Amino acid sequence: MTNEFDITDIEAWLADYVRTTLKVSKNVFSDRPKSLDSPCDDFVVAKVTGSIADTAAYGRCSVGFHLFAKDISNRKNGKKLSVMYRRLIAGFPAEHGRYIFSGIPVIVGDVADDFGFHARIIQIKTIIKIP
Repeated sequence: MTNEFDITDIEAWLADYVRTTLKVSKNVFSDRPKSLDSPCDDFVVAKVTGSIADTAAYGRCSVGFHLFAKDISNRKNGKKLSVMYRRLIAGFPAEHGRYIFSGIPVIVGDVADDFGFHARIIQIKTIIKIP
């Protein structure tokens, strides 16, 4: 029997949690938008990174958060990224239905995106309970 793991369901909950509960940013996406309809100083990409492994007893994956802050004078807005990061990690560990999100974030790094933003990339391990 194959277990059901729905990436879209995980990403939808993450987006709502980051936007509404944690208030990291009003702008949350599952992929980096090529352009933004309205000007914004920050946004978050919240998604499942890589694959979901089925161990038959549970599922596991990593979720990733890319916290984007608009550069100031062509330099990284480190203060804004730090505020966003603190708001994000304050919400973990977390649990929602079948999903258990670790409280130990892994910071992958800060990178420029060549579109006037810097991103802080964070990963969190996730366990998915079998129904």
